[in-house]
Amino acid sequence: MELIPFSLWGDALWCGQEVVREAPHEQAIRSLFPDPIPARGADLDTEADLVPEPHNRFDPRSIAVRVHGKVVGYLPRDDAHRYHPVLSDLVAQGLQPQVPCHLWVSEWEPADWDGKGAQGTEFHASVAVALGQPHMLMPVNLPPPGSFHLLPPGSGIVVPGSEVHPDVLAPFFRAEGECWAYATMHAIEEEDSFQDRHRIVVEIRLDDEPVGRLSPRLSAEFLPAIHYLADMRAETAARVAVRGDRCASEVTLYAARSHDLPATWPDGLARSPVASPQWHYWATKEAN
Repeated sequence: MELIPFSLWGDALWCGQEVVREAPHEQAIRSLFPDPIPARGADLDTEADLVPEPHNRFDPRSIAVRVHGKVVGYLPRDDAHRYHPVLSDLVAQGLQPQVPCHLWVSEWEPADWDGKGAQGTEFHASVAVALGQPHMLMPVNLPPPGSFHLLPPGSGIVVPGSEVHPDVLAPFFRAEGECWAYATMHAIEEEDSFQDRHRIVVEIRLDDEPVGRLSPRLSAEFLPAIHYLADMRAETAARVAVRGDRCASEVTLYAARSHDLPATWPDGLARSPVASPQWHYWATKEAN
């Protein structure tokens, strides 16, 4: 079965998860870089596949890290055991977990202490991935129905919404105290009581239930993207983190502002989940 790439959401801002390497992996890593490697070393920022290996005879809960189809190392044993259940679940549903990966290499010829010249090439490499906590690797709700585009992640914005009824957020409360969720962003008209006129602001919704509105200033930073996608008959989706419980909670939006979107944006619209293999995964999680 061919797996569909799925970028894990996570909450890691940099590649801080160590990848354990052994001698056989060095050749695979070296092949990812040009020859010769500059004297100052070289690095590569790319995507890595996290691949559970249930048939690994040394550890059936091991997690291989693959770049361009080549194994460049493994997650440390204790970490692999923590992540194995959720990653295996994704693979079983036809999804290939992917994460940002940073590789750094250096290569040099050591001095020959007996004065006869070079003794051979020394090679050093380090590999790390950006990997959040296991419970923060995927959203807990279904993606929006129909066509939508998920904005790239951005810096966090706490969504004002003190008037939200606890029952709206109750399905998103978790024992860990936080979770990721799909939200949608909508341009709505509201009355400006101070200037006796109407203005357009951004409303954030979870499963089509309003949970707050951005200020006019912040709304202006997202409205161009929302209007553009609306012209394409697509909804604007974004990552939000829901934290807290019935006593106290907050929703934090993580989405790139319009002026921060890459020149290639949007690079494609997602299909309705009804027509996507991902539908089965989220539908299964919801049912359980």
